[in-house]
Amino acid sequence: MANERIQTGPHLSIDYQKLVFLAAGSSGIVYAIDEEKVLKEYHSEGIDVERRAFERLGLHRNIVRCFGAIDNGIILERGQSLRKVIEESGAEQIPLDKRIRWLQEAAEGTRYLHEKGIIHADVGCNNWIIVHGRLKIIDFEGCSIDGEEAGACYEWFSYRQSTPVISRKTDIFAFGCAVYEVMTGRQPHQELAASDDRMLRIKQLYADNHFPEVENIPLGSLMQGCWHGTFTSMDEVLQDLEVAGVPVTRKADSGVQSVMATIFDYLASWRTR
Repeated sequence: MANERIQTGPHLSIDYQKLVFLAAGSSGIVYAIDEEKVLKEYHSEGIDVERRAFERLGLHRNIVRCFGAIDNGIILERGQSLRKVIEESGAEQIPLDKRIRWLQEAAEGTRYLHEKGIIHADVGCNNWIIVHGRLKIIDFEGCSIDGEEAGACYEWFSYRQSTPVISRKTDIFAFGCAVYEVMTGRQPHQELAASDDRMLRIKQLYADNHFPEVENIPLGSLMQGCWHGTFTSMDEVLQDLEVAGVPVTRKADSGVQSVMATIFDYLASWRTR
């Protein structure tokens, strides 16, 4: 799809008295306009990058929709944070086929970003939302466009020191960490979360190729491929996810889950042979 200009104008005016605060971050504040839309109001330069990203991306089923821009903000589609969904429901209580479908949608969206010359630079469940059952990617104010310096940084557990600092490779590594969170409900090395020196410790762990144990977890080999650099593109990641997307019609007990994990990883391993 060709680049699209973001709409502006009086038809996008907002009644600020009716806005409801939702969240705040380093780049700005998000308010609910209604059940379908939010206003992302900036207090930094991120709006310029995010506007350019949306203009380049246009419409895609797995990218949050931008309805337009006003002053120092943009109007976006509203959804529910995937991380919050997992925390509230419990990962194992969400059907495996649904979780795999979400990951397929995240992979499709990330692949599209890369095809458009955009590195997200903060891939993860914190920047994935569910909109009417479909996963969409959000937050592009810190992305890298055409190799420009990224203004964002990955979460402490989802980055491995790399050269260049930000690339498709680092997005893929972070994607593997997000897969782990979706499958287990935990973040990689979550036991370090409260440590003051967690950044130094995680840096050393990843430098030593020390990652969470995933042999008995569905999509374990895919996570390892993301972490060890086996995948060179999101297209390859998506191929493995499509292999894993075997229909699951009922909740499996732990024994069946283990067998399914083995089957998924065995099938996925054929791609690299």
